Amino acid sequence: MKFIILSDIHGNIKALKECIKFIEKSNIDAIIWCGDYVTDFPGSHEVIKMIQLFVNKYKCYVIKGNRDENMIDYVKGKQFDIRQRRNLEYTYKSLTEEDVKWLESLPETIEIELDNNKKIYVSHKCTYENIDACMYKIFGHSHKQCNFIRDNVKYINPGSVGIPTDGSIGAQFVILEITDNYEKIEQYVIEYDIGGLIQELKSTSIYNDEIKWGRLLEEELKTGEDYPMKCIEEYERIRDEHHLTEESIEAWNIAVKMLLK
Repeated sequence: MKFIILSDIHGNIKALKECIKFIEKSNIDAIIWCGDYVTDFPGSHEVIKMIQLFVNKYKCYVIKGNRDENMIDYVKGKQFDIRQRRNLEYTYKSLTEEDVKWLESLPETIEIELDNNKKIYVSHKCTYENIDACMYKIFGHSHKQCNFIRDNVKYINPGSVGIPTDGSIGAQFVILEITDNYEKIEQYVIEYDIGGLIQELKSTSIYNDEIKWGRLLEEELKTGEDYPMKCIEEYERIRDEHHLTEESIEAWNIAVKMLLK
């Protein structure tokens, strides 16, 4: 079996399309999708449609991620802090009711049975829980490409299609090939039109509103460093320093300015 593993697209349809070009030139048996298809970049609706197209074209295993779950919760009325709320509001405007229902229909985990009575366990976040007969655990969430062995189980994170945070510039994915005689794990980072994506991002509300989330995403695209998380950490440090118990746009803007100066 030859699997291509994709995760953490975050609305980046430009990056996904480059990965699709690779897929269509490859002789694969199945695609594993590890969640976080929406929010951040302008193409969440298009990403969902692309995945649905490929579900009809290839054998696919599709789970939801935390951003997909956030979108579902937002539609149901859950309250989020202003940083998350602006992103969810922006994304929701681009989605259809059918898109949201599709996200809600996705499972949180999947077990894939292999020919040797072993299995692949797929989840969005890494888990060290014991899974009976598990040979591989595949997960995303961290946006960092890696593979390692723990307790005779092989862990594989394909990185992020949409926005890596391990210093890589481009779209990440992994190909896992398993036969009776050998196993191959290949990590890929491919180029796409990041400049064009940034131009699209600059026209969105999440780039130009008071949160400036798009500005942080731009730096992350350019550097492969997790600027949004750096900003969240600095924001929390400022709130702790000044004993702020409520969310504070002023404190957030100070953190943004410190990072983007």
